[in-house]
Amino acid sequence: MKRDEHLATLQALGISSAATYREAAFSRNIGLFSPGEQERLAKARVAIPGMGGVGGVHLINLVRTGIGRFNLADFDQYEPVNVNRQYGARVPSFGRPKLEVMIDEAHSINPFLDITPYPAGLTADNMETFLTDVDVVLDGLDFFQFEIRRALFNMARSMGVPVITAGPLGFSSALLVFTPQGMGFDDYFDVGGKLPEEQKYLRFAMGLAPRPTHIGYMDLSRVDLKGGKGPSLNIACQLCSSLAATEAVRIIHCKPGLKPAPHFLQFDPFRQVLRKGRLARGNRSLSQRAKLWYVQNVLIKATDQARVRIPDPPALSVAHFDSLPQGVGTYLLQAAIQAPSGDNVQPWQFRLAGNDIHVFLNPEADVSFFNVRQTASIIACGAAMENIRLAATTMGMNATTQIRPDAAQKNLMATVRIHPGDRTADPLARHIWTRCTNRRPYSKRPLPDWVQADLETRIRSMPEAHLHLLTDRAQLRKLAKVIYLADRIRTEHQGLHEHFTSMIRFNMKEAEQRRDGLPLKNLEAGLPGEAFLRLTKPWPAMRVANGIGLGRLVALHSAQGILTSGAAGMVVIDGFESRDFMLGGQALQRIWLAMEHHGLQMQPMTAVTLFWLRWLWEGPSSFSEKHRKLLERVWQDLKRLFASVDFEKQGLVMLFRTGYGPGIRHRTLRRGAGDSLMK
Repeated sequence: MKRDEHLATLQALGISSAATYREAAFSRNIGLFSPGEQERLAKARVAIPGMGGVGGVHLINLVRTGIGRFNLADFDQYEPVNVNRQYGARVPSFGRPKLEVMIDEAHSINPFLDITPYPAGLTADNMETFLTDVDVVLDGLDFFQFEIRRALFNMARSMGVPVITAGPLGFSSALLVFTPQGMGFDDYFDVGGKLPEEQKYLRFAMGLAPRPTHIGYMDLSRVDLKGGKGPSLNIACQLCSSLAATEAVRIIHCKPGLKPAPHFLQFDPFRQVLRKGRLARGNRSLSQRAKLWYVQNVLIKATDQARVRIPDPPALSVAHFDSLPQGVGTYLLQAAIQAPSGDNVQPWQFRLAGNDIHVFLNPEADVSFFNVRQTASIIACGAAMENIRLAATTMGMNATTQIRPDAAQKNLMATVRIHPGDRTADPLARHIWTRCTNRRPYSKRPLPDWVQADLETRIRSMPEAHLHLLTDRAQLRKLAKVIYLADRIRTEHQGLHEHFTSMIRFNMKEAEQRRDGLPLKNLEAGLPGEAFLRLTKPWPAMRVANGIGLGRLVALHSAQGILTSGAAGMVVIDGFESRDFMLGGQALQRIWLAMEHHGLQMQPMTAVTLFWLRWLWEGPSSFSEKHRKLLERVWQDLKRLFASVDFEKQGLVMLFRTGYGPGIRHRTLRRGAGDSLMK
């Protein structure tokens, strides 16, 4: 119907034939094409299976280039998740067949097109017909549709039809052209015989981009080979179409320069890199086999180990309740226990009563020198409270928090009341499950001003809480010296050393059984560092290491962490009461989740702030004379760095480093939600 309307519009303009329209619509192509070549494009037939991110743009690009005939296949419908990269994904098209929408789009550009639709998508039954009388195929199939793609390429080869595939990888596009005279699909990708699904995807990806440009900046934790999902940008889809359409025109016009597989090409505008070459043996080459082994056994394995499965919130069928519906309490407690705590001691307990979740401090969980007046544990309880509040929004609920609601109950830190509402999920809520401490080196790339401003905005509703950031390289160098001095005390203080090593889980069996503390690999110490930690676990051994200066390597490692960061920050709170530090923990968690939201890594540097509180409350005499002298230097430099902080009136919640960098490879574990319920 719309096509008829478009033809009537052209008729009113005096354009009644395809030739007349072509002469006007594609006149600006002449000079790059001859008039005869433009006519050849109009008579060419291109097959595009898939009208998604790449296929839809292929169609529009080729229509505007002047291709006149198409075979198009797609069975799917548009939905909101397609908006970021698929040409036809607009609100009016949600729920409509992609094929129908894209044919309408194509006809709105050239109503004289000859289009043969395949609304069932590309299948084994219609593939031969789909390829008949076709000049070239542009692959628009989803990355994870491997078997139908393989069948398409192999049948096209047997029918003498070239196939172009261009894949969006990060900001880049990788291009391969398969012709009947060139290397075949199975040989190039080395996918003969039976292979596991993940191995097929991996070989396709590695063959598509043998020297990948995008791995360094892509978050591999978002690539789920098992689930068939991965990140994709419209920017890259557009680039794919530019490269593929160029080769399609080259083939149709029989122009020189065609380089079929095993030639490959990848262009990455983000990195401003072009990589091309010839992979004579395809994925069978020794270099490709080595890369495949590394990606599968190192990159993917490490990513899978660190990947978090985010639980779905329970569905609610009631508009009012006097006690938490089944599953809701468990879900909220699961969210609560994802909060950070010193050395992962998990110092909280919970009680469910009606609509309320009571958050209690367990003072026996951490009695270390660090945890002066249980402050570190109170901060952790504040973070757990914030997690409950945020997680409630994922079920459309409202949560009101009351800190220290009953002074008579010494260990009752907060009560969170859950009640029905119409809240939309807070964007920070999903990061409850992915937030982590990352001890790896970061990039020195500075935090953009807009990110810094957003972090400060996150706690604007908490006027008592403040965030102070250091981004200047000279400031970070000074802070590194402060951290070095403070962390020397960590290795030289017997109580601190024994507590820390008691929380290291030196093997995964122990970690799985106890589900607290720090798995050895989580510390990112490397093999030499792990050996050092094992050898110096007994205090006498650590004392010997300190005597010959080896203990200072630990402090040097911490200082180096500051230097390999984009910024450092400190969260402070007005006041020193337990209520204040609960609020500080809530603010800290909100900032930490916001950093995760912005793709930033974060590592607490807690020694300095907790030492200061002990110094302030218990006096300098709580440290040895040697350490007092070190700390006097620390306080002097720290106060200069954070000149706007009133150290005598504001509680230091946490010092941390942050920056852009690789994700962690080994996560800490948590006890079950039920284990934290008070009897």
